[in-house]
Amino acid sequence: MSFKHILVIPILFFVLGCSVSKLQSKGRVNPQNFYSELLFETYKGIIGLDVTVNGKTKKFLFDTGANLTLVQSDSITGKKSKFSGASKRTMELGQGEVSSIKVGPVEFQNTYALNGNMVGLKEQIPNFDGIIGQSIISKANWLIDYPNKSMEVSNKNLVDNLYKEITTIRENGNNPYTYLEFNEEKYKVVIDFGSSSEINLPLDSKFGKDVTKAIQLADSTRKRYTLGGLQEINEKVGIIPKVRLDEFDFEKVKVNINISSQPRIGMRFFKEYSIYIDNSNAGSYKLKKNTFAD
Repeated sequence: MSFKHILVIPILFFVLGCSVSKLQSKGRVNPQNFYSELLFETYKGIIGLDVTVNGKTKKFLFDTGANLTLVQSDSITGKKSKFSGASKRTMELGQGEVSSIKVGPVEFQNTYALNGNMVGLKEQIPNFDGIIGQSIISKANWLIDYPNKSMEVSNKNLVDNLYKEITTIRENGNNPYTYLEFNEEKYKVVIDFGSSSEINLPLDSKFGKDVTKAIQLADSTRKRYTLGGLQEINEKVGIIPKVRLDEFDFEKVKVNINISSQPRIGMRFFKEYSIYIDNSNAGSYKLKKNTFAD
């Protein structure tokens, strides 16, 4: 058993300590009341949006696992610091405010963002210019219809009571996480839409060890992008028969087990669902299974 990995996958996780929530809150949205519906493309399952930065429209990846937005730059500008990625490697990036980032007609002004040269990633995403992270995501409500590749963004409520809230926890502005149940035990996982894996588990995590004991796995090799550039990794791959997320059952879920920082579920974990990120309600996540997927 093996899975093909043709496109390199961005899995970004920025660690800034207790100051991250303050940086995420910088800037504002114009207009104050807003709504837009967008179509998106996917790159190895990850959402790609047309985003306009200071008048130039290019492709950005939508990544709930990135604490800050990142803008592609061949040279670093602003204050320089080192940041760690999902593979535990580090990369020097610049920091500063970006005056205008527009997602459709919705303009995010004076957003605090990182900048750097994403060699190994920019070559694979046509017209790539960056990553939409929590410094933008946290300022709006986002309704993602993944099967139909459409997205709505607004400051107003976008869903009805058919959407069911799942356990979602955020601490000090860090990545949102939830809990998956496997074989009657619960495991903490980051909700990371910048990961192409359905479930990605560190080799040394309890979740990874328990899955390794419970299911058949095969050896696989692929290329992966995280902060610090492209790398070829060896991993174990397999199919988990069933995991549970609150009241939702997910069956025949692909899992990758390798060297990484945290257990995480990626965008394709929710491939049969519409997902609502409700930042009017403390950044909670709500789900509804698309009818055709039943």
